[in-house]
Amino acid sequence: MQEQKYIVGIDVGGTFTDLLCLNTETQELLSEKVPSIPGSQWKGVLGALEQLGIDYAEIRAFVHGTTIATNALLERKGAKTGLVTTDGFRDTLEIGRTRRLIGGLFDIKFVRPKPLVSRDLRIEVDERVAADGTVLQSVDDVDFAPIVQQFKDSGVEAIAVAFMNAYRNSENEAKALEKIQALAGDVPVCASTTVVPEKGEFERFSTCVLNAYLTPVVTTYLETLAAELEGQGIAAPVSVMGSNGGVMTLDQAAKFAAGTFLSGPVGGAGGAVRICEMAGVDDCITFDMGGTSTDVALIHQLTPRISHSNQIDAYPLQVPQLDIHTIGAGGGSIAWVQPDGTLEVGPQSAGAMPGPACYQRGGTEPTISDANLMLGRLPTDRTLAGGLQLSKDLSEKAFLGLAERLGEGAGSPVQLADGVLRIAVSKMAGAVREVSVHRGFDPRDFALLGFGGAGPMHVFLVAEELSIPQVIVPRFPGHLSALGQLLADLRHDFVVAWGGPLNEIDITELRSKAGDMQAEATARLLDDGFATDRHAHTFSVDMRYVGQSFTLSIPCDPQNSSWDDLREAFHDRHEQTFGRADRHSEVELVNIRLFSLGLIDKPALKFASPEGGADPVIERRQVWFGDDWTDCPIIDRTKMAAGESFQGPMIIEEAGGTSVVPPGWTINVHASGSLDCRRSYDD
Repeated sequence: MQEQKYIVGIDVGGTFTDLLCLNTETQELLSEKVPSIPGSQWKGVLGALEQLGIDYAEIRAFVHGTTIATNALLERKGAKTGLVTTDGFRDTLEIGRTRRLIGGLFDIKFVRPKPLVSRDLRIEVDERVAADGTVLQSVDDVDFAPIVQQFKDSGVEAIAVAFMNAYRNSENEAKALEKIQALAGDVPVCASTTVVPEKGEFERFSTCVLNAYLTPVVTTYLETLAAELEGQGIAAPVSVMGSNGGVMTLDQAAKFAAGTFLSGPVGGAGGAVRICEMAGVDDCITFDMGGTSTDVALIHQLTPRISHSNQIDAYPLQVPQLDIHTIGAGGGSIAWVQPDGTLEVGPQSAGAMPGPACYQRGGTEPTISDANLMLGRLPTDRTLAGGLQLSKDLSEKAFLGLAERLGEGAGSPVQLADGVLRIAVSKMAGAVREVSVHRGFDPRDFALLGFGGAGPMHVFLVAEELSIPQVIVPRFPGHLSALGQLLADLRHDFVVAWGGPLNEIDITELRSKAGDMQAEATARLLDDGFATDRHAHTFSVDMRYVGQSFTLSIPCDPQNSSWDDLREAFHDRHEQTFGRADRHSEVELVNIRLFSLGLIDKPALKFASPEGGADPVIERRQVWFGDDWTDCPIIDRTKMAAGESFQGPMIIEEAGGTSVVPPGWTINVHASGSLDCRRSYDD
């Protein structure tokens, strides 16, 4: 039998599919990049594997990050869904919190997106659980057959069950789920308390519906992928990245489709943690720019921030997820003219097909990639990753068309390209502020880590916009998300809705409930094949001032922490986040949380450094910086030896990424292989 020595991570983005393969014997990393295939992501996966050229029988693990759930929701291509809910609460999804969505506050034409379940498919049943968990009306006598038949007649493809106060007592939901499943056949059914057993009927109902809406799409894709991989002779187990930063089995991903919503971007945060650890950096902000979007996240003390509440489009998604902020700004983002005659960039994207005008695949609209080509930041005389040969003539033609639409005063194509880039950088800087300033952190205290296919090309400009003095560019920047997948542990999340004012509850009950949660987590990880010495358990509690509607997550050691410890930690976190703390007000506990990891062996990730002394300059090229052309060296990164230092401006090229270094930056090649880049700012 052949030795299984390869671990494969594949990240499917909107434009490219990135593959990174680790040879566990030699620690060698192999990379591939191919265009993504919209609507058939699995074909891009197989294409990347084919280009890799290894023996499939030698693959021992396969980890996959996918945007299939994200795309299904944003494009409204999920399953037709039915909802079974408590009598009198069918309109919860529409009423929501009666708040107008951020972004629509100043839009007089704003229209709230419709719920994912039409009103005629929201069916009420006679059941009731009191706020304290007492069953007031059981579902024992409810006949679910007519309801299921109505769903079948309407072509419903997934069913959600969400009852009032089920988070306190799930008895009625569990009974309803069992009865509906027995009648529904192959139609998937999910209950709110199996997805998110937390207080807040709107958020819980919405998350349950989202999970049902996405389940058939995600399941079909994963089954197709697994079958295709098996057909290619790949017997290795397939795992899927979860939004929480850990991996899930295929069965888990199929049952908890909503937990894969950020499957693609989270890998980058995991890879960033390892890169920062190797480079001796504790705090960084990740800047992951691809062809379609830019994702940013804050890592503090080598720990990505976790959010338990998010809003995707108009829909609350209350599941543990990395606190990642995404904007529609990528290499393929289109520059266009708004009805009022002003220039805008994104969120529309040229995608992989036809792609930017310079790709020579039929695209005619100017994009961020076209702007960079016009400014001399990309080559035209060499083939890039993914087999791309860029055309400056087509980019110029696209910008001439844009100038014509803008009218008098638009400037030359070069000036217009510079303006497009400035608009995009401003938007990306705003995303960085969102995860730092808006969370109580100063971005200048963090390194900005640029990766993704277009990240290193723009990370320095974003850093200058925010006066961030340190930028890190890892090796294989275009494949860092795939690297994060290789490094990800298996993860399970648990939550118990329990608490009250700290002066009214007994800490021994906290310790008892935490012990029960850890026992359940241990059993789950043992079933997954992880021995107890490969388990890691981390607790936190959701806390707030009595009367507040929002909570803050506070790390907790249930067996050793006291109420005074937790109360003080909450005050400190509140002051850090909001600039004030009210130490005279009572604090209450709302939820107990636990995440448990099944730890995998981490690869060494030793990047070979070339011998010093070789000239890394490939050529020189005129590059636009600021408001003029500069004679700029083009550097081959594979010839930059550890310990060497370089001075910007320069363009650094490598497979899967190009770093554009403006004047004023000093580049130091770290022993880990990363570029540690510094500059100072005048006060």
